[in-house]
Amino acid sequence: MSSVNAPVREGDRFDFLDILRGFAVMAIFVVNIRAMFASFPYYNNPTLWTGDYDIMVAGFQAFLVEDKWRTVFTALFGAGLALIAERATARGAGSLGLLSRRLFFLLIFGLIHLLLIWSGDILTAYAIAGFLAVWFRNAGRRVLFWAATIALLIAVPWNTLFSLGPVFVPEVRAEVEPFLWGTDPAYLEEQTAIALGPIGDQIAARIVSAQEFMLLYYAAGGHFLETFAVMLFGMWLYRIGFLTGALRAGVYLKVALIGVGLAVILDSARWFLLVSSGWTFEAYSFGQILNQLDGYAGGVGYAALVGLIVCAGAKLRPVAAVGRMAFTNYIACSLIGATLAYGHGGALFGTLTNLQLMGVVGAVWLAMLIWSPLWLALFRFGPLEWLWRSLTYGKVQPFRR
Repeated sequence: MSSVNAPVREGDRFDFLDILRGFAVMAIFVVNIRAMFASFPYYNNPTLWTGDYDIMVAGFQAFLVEDKWRTVFTALFGAGLALIAERATARGAGSLGLLSRRLFFLLIFGLIHLLLIWSGDILTAYAIAGFLAVWFRNAGRRVLFWAATIALLIAVPWNTLFSLGPVFVPEVRAEVEPFLWGTDPAYLEEQTAIALGPIGDQIAARIVSAQEFMLLYYAAGGHFLETFAVMLFGMWLYRIGFLTGALRAGVYLKVALIGVGLAVILDSARWFLLVSSGWTFEAYSFGQILNQLDGYAGGVGYAALVGLIVCAGAKLRPVAAVGRMAFTNYIACSLIGATLAYGHGGALFGTLTNLQLMGVVGAVWLAMLIWSPLWLALFRFGPLEWLWRSLTYGKVQPFRR
């Protein structure tokens, strides 16, 4: 019998969850790398890229990845909370203290990542939303579904109004348009100088941007509530068997067709709005509601598509290994990107096209797909997973096989 003070055993894992995590952490790097190697407006505005094929690449990123796999990643985090609580209860242990410690140490890791490595951290936001989501860890399917639905029905209009605010308030637009859409060359030059400067200047800038992100985007912008809602949906999807590969292939096929199809329609509408307007900031702002909705639809659709592939018998063991080490690989992507891009490393910031960045992504993907199975053949966990578990459970966990 396993100890009540031990993490999930290897034989108790759901391969489908690991496969989804693997695809998610790989896909997220496809879009995150834009904000690692260029100023933040390049993340939003494809026309800032100067390569011959860069807008086309941005289109593929938008249709295949943008917001969709972040939705999957967030839902998987919620599913993980429910899974840990469920198994702790089965072992006769309380889960609230366990999950609270787990979230506390994730918050520490997230702040280190946010301030010392890269400003696009998502772990801090997950930890904060997780402290609220954990109170629903033992809720039934109906409670989870309606709580998530109500939270999302509040969050989406809230996010939308926040996104449209700058369009109708000139004073606000003057502040945020350069940051979001890159309309001020001086701002872009300033951000490039910081990225290529001493690491101390980079950290000082991240401290300021982190406060702005948490207060404006995450709190005032309603994205805390959105993250919380998606986590609850993840718990619900876990409980109904969607995220464990327990449903029939026909169910996954229907959900994939509806979800991906709807995402393509919404993405097409958003890109038509941007192109027909001449890539204006107004079109970007009005298109944010479409961007949100296609993220939800596409996230569920792509997860179902992976479920269909798994139902067909595909093992995808290298991808599952990447997912079992998702924490380590997520941080590794940031370390690689920051080391190559910033002034204390390769100083490539602002020098590569979007297409060239996809070459970097391909190389990192290949490395993750090779090194993750090799590592797990020798060790029980990824290095950061092992450290996180050891801190959470208050004792050094077995590491080597």
